[in-house]
Amino acid sequence: MRLAGVFILAIVASAVAGLLAYAAVSVLPDWDDATGRGLGEAFRAVLIVGYVILSMLMYGLALRRSDRQRHLKRALYILFLVPFLIVALGLVDNGVRGINWLREIVGMVQMFVPLWIVALVQWLVLHIYLSRQSSPTEAVSA
Repeated sequence: MRLAGVFILAIVASAVAGLLAYAAVSVLPDWDDATGRGLGEAFRAVLIVGYVILSMLMYGLALRRSDRQRHLKRALYILFLVPFLIVALGLVDNGVRGINWLREIVGMVQMFVPLWIVALVQWLVLHIYLSRQSSPTEAVSA
């Protein structure tokens, strides 16, 4: 039952951290027209919500394994690489020519930072919970 509370805490903490990071990167320049800006912001908000769900699934699968800390760290690394997959798919779809690199780099920062903060906050909550759970066991066995 305690683990369920930790999962709820991780979801809430990552959602709050994602929204704060989303607000922080919104001060970066935006070159879209009025219609594109609204769609870009909506896409980014939906992406953060989907990423929270994806990361909870990955961390949940990692917690079911025997060596939890190692699998949690591996899930964190995979979640850090997911935004690069989005960029790679965009490059394959659009090609490299004709890209305004300054705009694209700002867009990548606006997308990457909230996603990475969401994954990091969830990992931190679970890591603290697991280290506190295993520390009395190690003290008794020593």
